[in-house]
Amino acid sequence: MADNASSDGSAEFVASKYPWVRIVRSNRNLGFSGANNLAGKEASGRFILLLNTDTVLVEPIGPAVDWLDGHSEYAVLTINMLNGERIPSACTGRFPSPLRLILLRKMLIGPEQFGDNYAYEVDWVQGSFLLIRAEQWRALGGLDENYFMYVEDVDLCKRVWDRGLKCAYLPHIRYLHLGGYSSARFSEQVRGLGIYISHHMKGVGRLLSWGILCGGCLVRAVFFRARVLLMGGEVTRTMSSASWLAFKGLLHMRPSL
Repeated sequence: MADNASSDGSAEFVASKYPWVRIVRSNRNLGFSGANNLAGKEASGRFILLLNTDTVLVEPIGPAVDWLDGHSEYAVLTINMLNGERIPSACTGRFPSPLRLILLRKMLIGPEQFGDNYAYEVDWVQGSFLLIRAEQWRALGGLDENYFMYVEDVDLCKRVWDRGLKCAYLPHIRYLHLGGYSSARFSEQVRGLGIYISHHMKGVGRLLSWGILCGGCLVRAVFFRARVLLMGGEVTRTMSSASWLAFKGLLHMRPSL
């Protein structure tokens, strides 16, 4: 377990209630990528599981490990994610492209698009439950720490595919993810997409994707600002601020392209 400089006593609680759990502590917040990399260095098994602290395993994950162990062409696997109301939610998706960046939700694959088959091949899986072969984790160097939060899981899966391996989704095994996306974190998500574009796209596709992302953030900022002036509302104000912050962040990142 990685403790990212928490101050709520959660690490002490786990240490006292579950003494068999090994806690790897950081004295500062390393972000999702940094914390998981820190813990990954201490892992000694053949598989590494990234599992958020706001998750609950509904069923044993042994069958998931067995499936990955028996399919050498796959390096990464996730299972069916349920929200707090136990409704299946999107936890897999397609890699970013100019078209998909116009509507970010197009990157996600809704659970209704899967049937009852035993396993499905997908582009990427969400990091709240990400099972990976330890040998691949080490070969890839873990998560890219340029990403603080968001899109680091997409980046990892892209690098898996670039190595000639695949990612899978098993819908018949479930877990609860009690957290969720907050509109206040929109700028962090956009920053992650900006890093992904600079790392994995080239030529016209890179420039087009960058322009779409910048233009989309600016349009959102203007739209929500107008709604704030006309209607007010705390959520709208948050979206306006987050969109403008995302746009400014992209402009700051522009030289890295």
